[in-house]
Amino acid sequence: MSSKEPDLPTSAWKAQGLGVLLFLFIPVVLFLFVRHPEPIGWSLGIGVGLMLGHRFIARPYMVWVASRKCLWSNQVLARGEGVALEIHHRGGVQNARCRERYRWHLERFFTFAYRYRWVLAPGIFAPLLLLLGSLAWAATGRQPPLCLDTVRAVFQLTIGLTVNFAAWGYLTVGRAHDPLRIPFPVHNFFLLGVSNLLWVLRIVGIFWIYSGLSFFLFAD
Repeated sequence: MSSKEPDLPTSAWKAQGLGVLLFLFIPVVLFLFVRHPEPIGWSLGIGVGLMLGHRFIARPYMVWVASRKCLWSNQVLARGEGVALEIHHRGGVQNARCRERYRWHLERFFTFAYRYRWVLAPGIFAPLLLLLGSLAWAATGRQPPLCLDTVRAVFQLTIGLTVNFAAWGYLTVGRAHDPLRIPFPVHNFFLLGVSNLLWVLRIVGIFWIYSGLSFFLFAD
């Protein structure tokens, strides 16, 4: 082994450990937005700051692991292992690698996400903007047009349905789009690997669907 080749256990610990650490920013932000502990203004401000600042750390991480991890499985690759992919996004083109046996899964997911971006983007960003606007309104000391509990239920239900649509719907794709495109921040897919991320979305999404429906069906 040459002196320039990273030691595999250390590289795996760094690549996967840092990815998990950076991913944890996302549930922290969601906690601040969804639970919005008092004072609401502080929860909103810190959450927005973390959300906007996250990319400045996650993007360098993405560049560092792009050739080191399988984008689908999150497994650390040996030098030269895997197949090369190009992911087109708003910021340009991001190189990635994945194991050959996972390539079809990855291509189907990105194809589905881009094909149904007109459903996925509004399904995520519209309830997010509604929640942020309501929190900003409440932070001024005034009652928002919709109570925050209702807005939270709408947010959870809509996001839960949307992410499950993406997490399961890609299995219906029969032919991959060339080139691969993604309409969302690409760096988030490198944190846990796409497969692990989809399972997180499925589990959290199902819980949020249950929470949102329970509010509307059983709230007094």
